[in-house]
Amino acid sequence: MKPQPAANIKTRIAPTPSGYLHLGNALSFAITWALARKQNGTVVLRIDDLDNTRFRPGYLHNIFDTLQFMGIDYDEGPASPDDFLRNYSQHHRLPLYHDFLDQLLAKDLLYACPCSRSQIAALSPEGLYPMTCRNLQVPLSEPGAAWRIHVPDHTIISFYDLLLRENYEVPLWEQMPDFVVRRKDGIPAYQVASVCDDLQMGINLVVRGQDLLTSTAAQVFLAQCTGHTAFTNMRFLHHPLLLGSDGAKLSKSQDAQSLHGMRQQGMTPAALWQRLAHLLGWHDADVADARSFLERFRPEEIPLLVKSYEL
Repeated sequence: MKPQPAANIKTRIAPTPSGYLHLGNALSFAITWALARKQNGTVVLRIDDLDNTRFRPGYLHNIFDTLQFMGIDYDEGPASPDDFLRNYSQHHRLPLYHDFLDQLLAKDLLYACPCSRSQIAALSPEGLYPMTCRNLQVPLSEPGAAWRIHVPDHTIISFYDLLLRENYEVPLWEQMPDFVVRRKDGIPAYQVASVCDDLQMGINLVVRGQDLLTSTAAQVFLAQCTGHTAFTNMRFLHHPLLLGSDGAKLSKSQDAQSLHGMRQQGMTPAALWQRLAHLLGWHDADVADARSFLERFRPEEIPLLVKSYEL
């Protein structure tokens, strides 16, 4: 069912400091920002930093540098890397995430799983969890065990996508069976943190790439389990992905494709905005900065597919 329009759009730009941002990130930032600004909405900068293993200070600084380089503003969120670490890091919100896990525990929806990735891969070449521990009753207090949520067989999650202009159905029990909600190190997983942050920040429009359609379904499922209707009534827009010349999704691990690398090679803000305009099919548009991009932007003209980016 199509969600009712909210009085005022509130959305977020939510990068992770796990690598240098690439052209696909810039396209996502531009679409998210323009959707909000076109409708006098609010933009929040939220940096998802729960993954300490890949966090680097340089990647955090790169987020702020990229937004400044692009000329994209926001209404709420950290003003600088230091402000982020002091006041906005997700690690400050861990009690909120653990409270959400407690709600799931109270409904007897969780179980412990000590399986390693290699053990799962040996049983499931596709990497999908084979429900090894669903009925083993491993204690939740087991050291080094992740917590998984029981996704009943034949669970299908449906949500309305503003770009597709129709309901999108995800067979969650097949695509993300019994997914992790608390990692082995005791830190709540991304899906939990994302739902909690969107609820706490009053977000009513989530813009993300099409590669996260299954994540959206997992988060809607979590909200359904806990009765958070503000999230189940969320509006979603899954924009097309930007692919490399090899047909694969751009990766932060490829510095040659990063905005950081392109800027070192002399790319200007105007050149970046022109490239984003061309990727959206605006070949005759005079786009050279954020303001001219916004003037040209039409939400209904976001393409379902973006052609591969040739390096």
